[in-house]
Amino acid sequence: MHSGHTARCQRFVENRRAEVKREGSDVSIICYAQTVPLALAVAAQLEEEDISAEIVDLRSIKPLDEKMIFNSVAKTHHVVIVEQDRPFCGVGAGVCYRIQKNIFDELDAPIMRVSQEDVPMPYNERLEKFVLPNADKLISAVKKVCYT
Repeated sequence: MHSGHTARCQRFVENRRAEVKREGSDVSIICYAQTVPLALAVAAQLEEEDISAEIVDLRSIKPLDEKMIFNSVAKTHHVVIVEQDRPFCGVGAGVCYRIQKNIFDELDAPIMRVSQEDVPMPYNERLEKFVLPNADKLISAVKKVCYT
């Protein structure tokens, strides 16, 4: 019984750490929840254009795995944060603040953020897709931050 409890605790701790879902060298795309599959799909598209994107899945926002974030940023020196949250006072804003506060000198470009448009969520499915982050918005942000 004790070893089963220990294993469950270990999995709980591991799930509270960020995970690099895809290694890359040109840009760090920091994401969580519904934006992880989007970021992975975009990374595959960017690879065809010789842009190597590292995908960091936060998996937990409290505690926030700052060490993993900072290591990725120090490696790529370019950051795009993508989330299905409003741009004002969201998780992405907090991550952006921590990066700039703690490792600003590692950045070679301003941090870009891709988030939900700052409007009420529409009921119409087509409009909802327009409001949420999508591949085109994320690709555009990555190209801007990488100066391509």
